[in-house]
Amino acid sequence: MESNKELSSQFISYYSKFTNKKLSLLSFERVFGGASRETFRILVKDETGSEEKLILRRTQESSLIETSQSTEYLAYSAYQGTLVPVPAMIDINEDEGTLGAPFMLMQQLDGAAASPFTPDAYSPHEEELGEQFWSILGEIAKKDINDDFIDQFDNATEDPCWKKELDKWIKVIKEDSISIEPILDAGIRKLYENPPKEPKKKSLVHGDYRNGNFLFKENKITGILDWEMAHIGDPLEDLGWALSPIWSWQDRDKPAYLLDRQASLSIWEGSSGLTIDKNDLKWWELFACVKGMAIWISAGNEFKTGKNVDPINLFSPWIPGDIHLEIILDILEEDLNET
Repeated sequence: MESNKELSSQFISYYSKFTNKKLSLLSFERVFGGASRETFRILVKDETGSEEKLILRRTQESSLIETSQSTEYLAYSAYQGTLVPVPAMIDINEDEGTLGAPFMLMQQLDGAAASPFTPDAYSPHEEELGEQFWSILGEIAKKDINDDFIDQFDNATEDPCWKKELDKWIKVIKEDSISIEPILDAGIRKLYENPPKEPKKKSLVHGDYRNGNFLFKENKITGILDWEMAHIGDPLEDLGWALSPIWSWQDRDKPAYLLDRQASLSIWEGSSGLTIDKNDLKWWELFACVKGMAIWISAGNEFKTGKNVDPINLFSPWIPGDIHLEIILDILEEDLNET
């Protein structure tokens, strides 16, 4: 694998040709944490002294989530000029010879991302950020999608949304699991036995919409990030994922550490124009736990096999995995108490 110095040299050569400008590189910094792409924060300057802030997303050899970069690019492109704040896209390049791997280039947005495990990360602006967070998710769900867009984005399937997604993540669990998890198995059985209704309106699903995956500056959300798991599906999938208690473990009454649950749901309904079916949402909240377990199990397998020994892959199946198992158990116990 090339060093950052080699990659930065390749980049400035490529981008100078791409822009037809004589550019100098001021900084080239790796941003860690991506599950399927290497991310670099870049600052360049032209001959007039004008500076440009860029984000480079490059496909990496070993990733937790196997996704096409064209999917992520298409998702970002779909929301240009809308109420969903996304970076302006500059280039997508599938040629491995340019920078050693396929990559995307986009403008850098202002703001910072917080850890989803920090309770006071958004203080004292929780109310304003919460209003925006749930409203933007509604805007994502509200976007009209036509057949041409679906054909670009998704492989056609006759399976309902819920089954397509559940089967996909169960396959990951079966391939990467190194132990038996009875609680997880019980949750999976519950999902297959009590599927939700098909949505009246399919939408573009972000796939990882949660606190930690947006940029904010004081009281304003400036960007929605990490669209690599985007797909066509049920808009309740994103809602169930964002509501998951794992993202607000120290204050489970305040999803995403922003607003209380009822306020969050009301904002989403108002923004999306959709009405929430409580039973279907409950199914997608349990699904979120199973999907989360698939991701944590995959991370553990990456570490164990030596494919990716980033310490985050050792941490993921340990703490987050235990939390999601506890949430599954809580949901199953609640169902038993209701019967």
